[in-house]
Amino acid sequence: MNYNLSILLLFFINSAIFADEPIALITKSSGNVEYKISSENKFRSNAHVNTAIFHNDGIKTKARSFVQFVYFDDGLVVSAYPKTECTINGIIEKRRISKQVELTTGILKIRVLNQNTNGFKLITPHSELTCHECDFWVISDQKEGDRFY
Repeated sequence: MNYNLSILLLFFINSAIFADEPIALITKSSGNVEYKISSENKFRSNAHVNTAIFHNDGIKTKARSFVQFVYFDDGLVVSAYPKTECTINGIIEKRRISKQVELTTGILKIRVLNQNTNGFKLITPHSELTCHECDFWVISDQKEGDRFY
């Protein structure tokens, strides 16, 4: 019995070690923030502070909600305001993360500091933006398009 338990424990530790690495972490959250793992089809109401974000995960904020996440490699900060839906992407190459956020609808504030590699890419239904050092707001609406500040 003890032998089987130790093999099972080693299996779970091995799976955790070789699993996909997180690319970002939720640092602030208030209200009803939903989170979708890339392998699932539906959003779940369990996004809270210290939730790890992996490549192709989704975030959706409801009315009177807010969430902020930070990429691990350089501290790039993305804040999502009420009624926002986005997909977070990032591929780790040589200890650097190629960052991309796909905004479906809503309001994001993005602060990019010193991107040494490919830069940060924001994709909306209406436009695409790449920057290496910037601080901006984007409001994306399917009817009115995008506004950048």
